[in-house]
Amino acid sequence: MKLKAQLLADRETLKRLEGKAKGRFIWDYYKIPIIVLAACILLGALAVGTAVGHGKTALYAVFVNADQSDGGHDPAALEALLEQEGLPLGRQHVDLTADLILGNGQDAGQDGQTVQVLAALFGITGLDFFAADPATFERYAVQEAFADLSKILAPEYWQALPEADLIYCETEDGRRPLQGVVLHPGSPLHTAGYFHGDVAVGVAINAENPDVAIALIRALLR
Repeated sequence: MKLKAQLLADRETLKRLEGKAKGRFIWDYYKIPIIVLAACILLGALAVGTAVGHGKTALYAVFVNADQSDGGHDPAALEALLEQEGLPLGRQHVDLTADLILGNGQDAGQDGQTVQVLAALFGITGLDFFAADPATFERYAVQEAFADLSKILAPEYWQALPEADLIYCETEDGRRPLQGVVLHPGSPLHTAGYFHGDVAVGVAINAENPDVAIALIRALLR
């Protein structure tokens, strides 16, 4: 049956149905288009929200397992570091998400939610700069989630670091990109109250503002 004829037949059927029967008929015959339409609306809303929320964002940073003792994190310290590095932000700002927890004693359901959120952050939201405890960082480094710092960061910033502070992860084709560096207590991230233990930092492979993320790493390694 052609589409037009099918729609006319369905319309006549709907006229004869009432209440829940009408709803069941619509769902049974049109659930796939309904689901596709809902997904398109959701993705469109997400894209618009991301564009609006990040319109004046100089850098989007995500911290996992950050110190939660103060109940919140002010990105002002990151903005100050960028300005010290010679990047005046003007009307732009740093967008910081620092309330994500992975492991650290929370249950599997909460971990699953965090994993889903991080998958979206790495995949579609323009994440630039990532910081987490080394174990969590390496969990994503083995998936090649980060840019090779040896190619985008001047050698003087990382070649003098101890080998133990450099995070390499071998790829399937045998490469060993430098995906992150480890900072210890006393770094600017620690003195600003973001972390209290060792923390690894890197630039997301799909970063929208990689130059700004690299500038932040330079400032952290000075």
